[in-house]
Amino acid sequence: MLAGEAQGDVQAPEILFIHGLRQSRLSWEKQFADPALAGFRLVGFDLRGHGDSDKPNTLDAYSDADRWADDIAAVIAGARLRRPVLVGWSLGGFVAGAYLRKYGGSGIAGINLVDAVTRLSPDLLTEEAATFTRTTTSHDLAERTAATADFLAACFHQPPSEAQMQRMLVVNGMTARAVNEGFVKTRTTDLEPVFKAYAGPILLTHGVHDRLVRVAMSERIKSVHPNSRLSLFSESGHSPFYEEPLRYGQELAAFAAAAGKG
Repeated sequence: MLAGEAQGDVQAPEILFIHGLRQSRLSWEKQFADPALAGFRLVGFDLRGHGDSDKPNTLDAYSDADRWADDIAAVIAGARLRRPVLVGWSLGGFVAGAYLRKYGGSGIAGINLVDAVTRLSPDLLTEEAATFTRTTTSHDLAERTAATADFLAACFHQPPSEAQMQRMLVVNGMTARAVNEGFVKTRTTDLEPVFKAYAGPILLTHGVHDRLVRVAMSERIKSVHPNSRLSLFSESGHSPFYEEPLRYGQELAAFAAAAGKG
């Protein structure tokens, strides 16, 4: 079972938010409260293994990209979305690509990739991210606990308040360890060709100070997709939608409105 929420007129243009690794639908609270996005149907959910969604313990529940794709299809069907814009942050970008690979892009109005992972390539991820791949999956509880806190801190250039970080840390700790271990096994899945073949528009959003995903990841998608635009956020790390929400909301609203007319 997948837990989610929706707000807005069911007839309005639609945006489906897909959060990152160890996060939840709460990541998008600023967007759900943003007046710039008030005219859209907004849908968020917790990925499998995260938040309030079910958490299978087997690695194969997370190592098959098609399973992530099926979850997106289930949310689209369950929320009765007609032609949404997909917003994929970090792992969420991979999940969006997995959906396109299995189900095609004809029913998707556009895609916003936010500091997104489109393939697990060492030259496109930072050394810090590689370290977290090992430490956040450690079977040593003390090491995994410390790494979870460090990983969360690495997601921001402008850190949230202490109270906000505490709540985010609780959410991070709810994530099944099998998620990390299983996802790493998808490293042979290269979704760059999928985004290249996608016919719709792509907005690439990336924080200049990202400590986990290099800007080169977004630049590669821009180089292979003719109808794409790269927007760099100079005051953000891995989470520009959270660190610079006003600008992000305005850009997403403009993109989604244009994509919906396409």
